[in-house]
Amino acid sequence: MGRVKREHEHVEVSIEGAEAEVKSKYFEKKPKLISQQVNPDVEYIKSLDSEAYFHYITELTDDSPERWNRPLDSSIFVSRPGCEPLPSNFKSIYCKVRLMRSKLMTPVDTVGCASLPITVSDHCGIEKVNIEPKNYRLQLLTALMLSSQTKDEVTAQAMQNIMQYSMKELKISQGITLETLLRIDEKKLDELVKSVGFHTRKAKYVKQMAQILVDSFDSDIPTDLPSILSLPGVGPKMGILALQKAWGRMDGIGVDLHVHRLCKMWGWVDAKKCKTPEHTRKQLESWLPRELWYEINPLLVGFGQVICMSRGKRCDLCLANDVCNAVDPKIMAKKAKTEGRATRGDFSQWLEYWASNKDDVK
Repeated sequence: MGRVKREHEHVEVSIEGAEAEVKSKYFEKKPKLISQQVNPDVEYIKSLDSEAYFHYITELTDDSPERWNRPLDSSIFVSRPGCEPLPSNFKSIYCKVRLMRSKLMTPVDTVGCASLPITVSDHCGIEKVNIEPKNYRLQLLTALMLSSQTKDEVTAQAMQNIMQYSMKELKISQGITLETLLRIDEKKLDELVKSVGFHTRKAKYVKQMAQILVDSFDSDIPTDLPSILSLPGVGPKMGILALQKAWGRMDGIGVDLHVHRLCKMWGWVDAKKCKTPEHTRKQLESWLPRELWYEINPLLVGFGQVICMSRGKRCDLCLANDVCNAVDPKIMAKKAKTEGRATRGDFSQWLEYWASNKDDVK
């Protein structure tokens, strides 16, 4: 048998004095998906510059726009030893919601807390590549603290107010930094965020948080759940989501009011026992495949923002209306018109897809 000729990987080597710099894909640290993470290398993440940091976190969390188009492995939907069985309607509803989300642009996709620092920085003239990772992490945590019981769009405006004040009045080019939060007067901060719910209390907590980060956490956000939950005003949902997007840690499922409401509506958790999002989180974690722990939050939040709202839901446009146990027959009967209705997101792509495929996708 003849020898097989192999193509060799190109490696660039530059020599200066006695030192050599080697560039090859084999020397790059490739992250596992966040669902596979146990203890990510925090020191490595801290060492990354802006471009490398955002690339690493995006790969790790699989937050690319086309993520909902990727089919899920069927093995995900098999109940596992030691876990509660999956609800009978889970696979059918989840897959259909995923398909819908691939055609929807929702507030959480652009001004949700994970993307908010990048969106607001861009509006203020700071490109993503120029955002210092430590400042992104701080802005992420600040946005989460302001977001409780507040719409994403309102939180975005509050964050933009702080950014603009920091840049124009405090002359801090990066906008929201620890220096900003330490220098800004609490009353002024309260004024800037007055549109969010419980703004006075949140302004106080943000000021306290900034000082604690300087005193106890080397001027960065904490890297583990107990530490981040020790900060004033930070609850489990905020802490879990912050660690996911800042460090790639998977400490649990981020459950907000949308996730809480939809999981109860579909019977994925016991509505009588799950009185709070925290109750829902614990029940979900008892059976939800770990591969879905990260994506379920943006998936259901976006769906709950533009299709299955708490008021004015669009059962007539929902792909899952044939398997959902909470379909409103009145909405289905009148087939409410879309034109002239206020919406929070852009579902024009979904309407086009629905019109062309609704007889085939059921």
